[in-house]
Amino acid sequence: MRKLAKKLIATGLAASMVLSMTACSKSSNGNDTTTSSGETTTQNTTVETTQGQSQTQNTTSGPRHLTIGSWWVQYYDSTHTSVEDDPSYAGDLPAELKFANVKKIEDKYNITFAWQNLTYEGTKESINTSVLAGSPDCDIYLVDLGMAIPAAMNGLATDLRTVLPADADVFTDQNVVKFLDLGDGKACILKRVEAQSTVEATYPLAFNKQMLEDNNLEDPRELYKRGEWTWDKFIEYCQVLTQDTDGDGAVDQYGYAGFGFETFEQLMMSNGGSIAAGTTETLSSAPVGEALQMVQDMYITYNVCYPYENNADVMRFLYRNGNIGFWPGAAWIAASNADYDYNGAVGTTLEFDTCYVQWPVGPSGNQETNKGKITSGEFYIIPAGVENPEMVYNFLYDMWNWYDGDTSIRDDEETLYWWFAVTDKDPEIQDQNFDVMFDCGSREQFDLWNSMGIEYDLESLINGTVTPAQFQETYKQQIQDALDAYFN
Repeated sequence: MRKLAKKLIATGLAASMVLSMTACSKSSNGNDTTTSSGETTTQNTTVETTQGQSQTQNTTSGPRHLTIGSWWVQYYDSTHTSVEDDPSYAGDLPAELKFANVKKIEDKYNITFAWQNLTYEGTKESINTSVLAGSPDCDIYLVDLGMAIPAAMNGLATDLRTVLPADADVFTDQNVVKFLDLGDGKACILKRVEAQSTVEATYPLAFNKQMLEDNNLEDPRELYKRGEWTWDKFIEYCQVLTQDTDGDGAVDQYGYAGFGFETFEQLMMSNGGSIAAGTTETLSSAPVGEALQMVQDMYITYNVCYPYENNADVMRFLYRNGNIGFWPGAAWIAASNADYDYNGAVGTTLEFDTCYVQWPVGPSGNQETNKGKITSGEFYIIPAGVENPEMVYNFLYDMWNWYDGDTSIRDDEETLYWWFAVTDKDPEIQDQNFDVMFDCGSREQFDLWNSMGIEYDLESLINGTVTPAQFQETYKQQIQDALDAYFN
């Protein structure tokens, strides 16, 4: 076993909070009453929830059925009779525990439950019609941000702060469940906690380890640990690395290369900025203006970047030629061309090692508070008007806690192997890269800037056709209009 378990324990995600699954049983004050006709049975049962609280369930004429709306097939639920119902099952322990967990949950809450494939459009329609009418089709909805945020802002999602105790996991340790903070004091949008969902969609700053060593540059990860990894130091490194290596008078090695949107987004967060993180646009703010200026200066003032081409498929993979010092890294980018032959299908790897580091801190940024990832992925809401929302939350908690609090099972090396192996060939560097991805993913920022259908002309900023101030002026009203429509 690699160091992963120790890492997760150190970050507070491991078994310091071991939660046991408690079977549903009657308490001493529980009671059963049957009508004289024998037609209807009402059962008041007190059960212990996963949060250590007591809650009374009322069930009439058999178990309650819970429905989870989705738009693809999910495993497992009460409709499945075998662990092999999931065609991807390959004898793995997580699948077996998830399947066994179904029966535990059914018994604990006296319920049955099932995923219902509503389709993507059907999920939106169901939320906007049935929930608005006060009779939700589903007890839980799997949603993306485009569904979740309007539902939360318009009162269609349950605010869990109004129904859960203050010491619930979602408000405290967040070992199993966390919520998306929209800055309104509410907790309406839920997300499952796991290492994979934390590291996915992260874009740490990647660098060519051998190139930096050949130029006697200290490892930037050490600078970051000392609080010295800043924009100025980053530019200094890029200037050293930008060279004419063959003496023909033309630069053939560059300090930086990357796709414009990923470059700007990461620099913006590293400067403490955001654009559409609430109901009012902040593209026009000073931190964002500084990030726009930094992007332009990298290309025009400092001349440390590979000539820009507005083509993601080109700019994202230039580093593979071995003549780029820094670039926006991502596990999926490294895996696209099997940089390090993670599955043995290629037979060769890149000649250099790829290391990840957090992005340097900008003049308006703060290493302690900077964000490292734009929020994305799967989210869930418990719709307003659902019966007994506290029990529904506890059910969801227990369904996600199939590992019974042992995160070493949930986040074991075998399960996460891909996230390590794609980033480098050296196991030690793989571990270090995972640490950086995990750190970036643990510092999420909600920002809709690049998901509102606005076409930003970053190429004009990069080539100097427009100034940062002109860029801000061009798009700030478009962003505000989009936010007004989005939230209303």
